[in-house]
Amino acid sequence: MFDIKGLVNSLFQSAPQEGVFDLKSATIFMEELPESDILQAQIEIVKALKQLNSNPKISMNERFKTIPYLEEKAQPLQSHLLDIYHGRVIEEGTTSHQVLPAILNFWYEMATGYLSCIKQGSQKKFISSQKIEYFTLRAMDLYAIQAQYAYMRHLEIDHHIWRNLNRLYLFAEQGGFTDKPQISQANISIYQIYVQALMLSLSAPEKIQSAQIELIAIWLKKWAADLVLDKELKPHHHLFAINISGSTPPKRIRRDMVGENWRYWSADSITAQITPLIEQFSKGQTPAALGLPAESNSPSNLELLHTLRNLWSRDAVTPVRKHERQSNNKSIRVITGLHNIVPFIAQQGKVATNSADQINAEKWELGDESSSGFGLNYHSETQIEVGELLGLNNITNHPFTIGIVRRFNRSQKGYVSVGVETLTQSPIIVELTPLLAEESTACIYAPEGPSSNPARFLIIPQAIFADSREYKFTAQGKSYRIRLSPALEHTPNFVLAKFTVLEKL
Repeated sequence: MFDIKGLVNSLFQSAPQEGVFDLKSATIFMEELPESDILQAQIEIVKALKQLNSNPKISMNERFKTIPYLEEKAQPLQSHLLDIYHGRVIEEGTTSHQVLPAILNFWYEMATGYLSCIKQGSQKKFISSQKIEYFTLRAMDLYAIQAQYAYMRHLEIDHHIWRNLNRLYLFAEQGGFTDKPQISQANISIYQIYVQALMLSLSAPEKIQSAQIELIAIWLKKWAADLVLDKELKPHHHLFAINISGSTPPKRIRRDMVGENWRYWSADSITAQITPLIEQFSKGQTPAALGLPAESNSPSNLELLHTLRNLWSRDAVTPVRKHERQSNNKSIRVITGLHNIVPFIAQQGKVATNSADQINAEKWELGDESSSGFGLNYHSETQIEVGELLGLNNITNHPFTIGIVRRFNRSQKGYVSVGVETLTQSPIIVELTPLLAEESTACIYAPEGPSSNPARFLIIPQAIFADSREYKFTAQGKSYRIRLSPALEHTPNFVLAKFTVLEKL
């Protein structure tokens, strides 16, 4: 006999779901992940999160349990991949370039998952407010870390990141729990995460090296606790503003930034902490004693502290462009790094072939120029940093120009825009030899520079620089004993320093 009841039941019963759709399936899924391949395991978790986020059939209770469970179990994998990305862990066959997509996709899908929890929970009555508060904090934290890593890679920020940061804060403010610390998150609050993200955005990350952006994020965890966001504008007190219903990052206050969704603040509480910190470092206090990373008092990071204090201070003058730029579209050849520029200059005139090709010069596009620098554009995977030394071949009327990268922006499509300050257009290779040694180091001497730069300075490797150190200076067949002056500027790889000639040898 034909089973009519079975047919009816099969028609009205939903098909069994596959993959991850509740806590039980997530638990089974995690147990089956490969233990020996962390990258592949995280890729699979990202796929499961994406499936979970796109599945409207999952009940609220199951979503509430499954999303935090997956984050908890995946966090050690994410930490390991971050160690590989930053070079803290070396894993054969796995590069930072390979792990980055999994890192970013995990943060994106996990943030999307928490947003789904908030949306689904907000539509129901009698839902634990503690759960909604926790989900909001986790989503805020995940979008903040996405913003930080975009800044660290000098990428333009996707508008959805600031839209979600702002709206999550607005949601928490309306719910009255922005300041409520989450014990499970080391007593951090939504307010603290938000103001740290605001100030990181206002640190001009396009003009700062990646490692320094990460360092600022650590500093801000100590500095930003007392920062206050006000609803009422006080023109003579406030310096910055954010529209918490919009999708743009914070900016310096302008006249049109008025309305109920605007929040205003000054960074006086932060600059008041930076000044004594600089003084403590100058007196020999160690970063460890102050609870800060060891690199906080390196020469380049001490300069960064001064820069931030000026940038966030009401007393500092807003920087303006000193020289007019003119469009000048043409292809040029670019050599990156002191270690490549020195042999390039040394080869000029000595070989018949194009020495730029031998030094692996790249073809970039000159966009504009002024009396003090250039705007350059290129599209490649070349990794450079703010503070990188560039050699520009056959630019304007000079055969070779040396400049330093002051601004670096990369679009989502990979196009790079670089602002370069001219250091010298008549570089000379010189040899510096310690007075009691024979091994010399090739450096660059700048006999002149643009009006904005001092003349007669050296570009030397960071490793051989020390204030007041004496060297034998040899150039064009003549030798002198010189003493280095305090550095004009420190970068991780080289130093700009003037010097005093003591005697001719």
